[in-house]
Amino acid sequence: MMSRMITAAALVLASTAMAGAQSAEDCTVRDSSEWISVVICPAGLTLEQLREAGTAACGDRLPCGAWIWADADAAPEAAPENHDGLTQDQVAAASGVWVAEDQTLIQIEKVQN
Repeated sequence: MMSRMITAAALVLASTAMAGAQSAEDCTVRDSSEWISVVICPAGLTLEQLREAGTAACGDRLPCGAWIWADADAAPEAAPENHDGLTQDQVAAASGVWVAEDQTLIQIEKVQN
């Protein structure tokens, strides 16, 4: 019985350590224009980590939208001049967008039919 509890505790600690292994610092800014940043982050970051990544990508630029993708292939190579420069597929594939002037993270999720 005691060995099962120790094994279960070890698994909880290991999964907690793995979940905390990724951070906003693992995100990269692929490109930025005057208003938009294209940010690539590993999948599975928390909303707070995505906020941190967006905040870092925008810095003190206002207005600024930091678009965040977990799939680098779905993100544009170059940042468009404004939000309208993103295709519908790019927007749908994004994890979210940090809107610096409102200090708001808009999470984008796929709707299952």
